[in-house]
Amino acid sequence: MQQQQVQDLMQPVPNPLHVEMSLSQAVDLILQSGQMGLPVVNDEHQVVGFVSEHDCIDYLVSGSYHCDSRIQVNDIMYREPLCASPTESIIDLVQKMGGNKPKTWPVAREGRLLGVISRRQIMQALNASMKGCRSRV
Repeated sequence: MQQQQVQDLMQPVPNPLHVEMSLSQAVDLILQSGQMGLPVVNDEHQVVGFVSEHDCIDYLVSGSYHCDSRIQVNDIMYREPLCASPTESIIDLVQKMGGNKPKTWPVAREGRLLGVISRRQIMQALNASMKGCRSRV
């Protein structure tokens, strides 16, 4: 497992969020992705932010109560997302993901979005590796 890199486990993001996207469109894409949030990109596909389920929920409550659909991704996104490198080791990334850090990280090379990686994916890979160790004993 020590030799596995982020690129070995990351998932592609066929539909990243865009800064000018409405909150409703963003929520649809997050829910369809199965992730807890998605990276936000600009027209050059550079990662410029991140929106999580947590970021959306209060705005959804307010927007649905007031029938206000003017909220855009740009209004609610976190503007300094933590990104993983595709060649970073899984073990190094796990150490960075501790505490209150995000559960889903964009994977980028020179700022361009390549995919996402989540704690869940890493847990699945580590668990499979641990099970493999038991069967060899």
